[in-house]
Amino acid sequence: MDDNSSKIEKLALSGKKVFTIGDLAVIWQIPQRRRLIELIKYYLREKRLIPIYKGIYAYGEDYTPLDIAQKLSPLSYISLYTASQIHGLTFQYYKTIYAIALKSKKYGIGEQEYIYHRVKEQVFYSQLGFVNNGRYIMADRERTITDCLYFFPRFAFDNLRGVDKEKLITLSKIYNNKRLEKEVITLC
Repeated sequence: MDDNSSKIEKLALSGKKVFTIGDLAVIWQIPQRRRLIELIKYYLREKRLIPIYKGIYAYGEDYTPLDIAQKLSPLSYISLYTASQIHGLTFQYYKTIYAIALKSKKYGIGEQEYIYHRVKEQVFYSQLGFVNNGRYIMADRERTITDCLYFFPRFAFDNLRGVDKEKLITLSKIYNNKRLEKEVITLC
């Protein structure tokens, strides 16, 4: 197997679908920026990599907007309307991908829009209520509920079956927001 084939194989074996330039440097073990950029250009010409956004590339066709969201803002997690829909907490369809990050941002890539809402560091860095599937990080059901109520008071949920009420109360305390804590207790 030649060196170029082994580099593509490393991407396939990583289990990820979307990569930043930094990810590729680490996976391919290429510290020289110029050499890395030339290799990326080669794979773009050969259609082995797909350009997504500045410095972000996909391998294969089976990536999702959620994979891209995590790479647009690596210090982020999927939540709010997007996670509420995925977890079946709301039945409305939202095309936009909503996430939580340390900075508010908005991206448009083709027809897809990505919106990141800023949250305090103490909330962001709390490790409670996350699901990591190896490709992206998403709020679990309870974290999604507290995030939604924090940003959108009196958020209307369509389905709260299976929600761990004790975990919900515990999560509400990390925001240091009395209104949120009261709203969670009322919800329970």
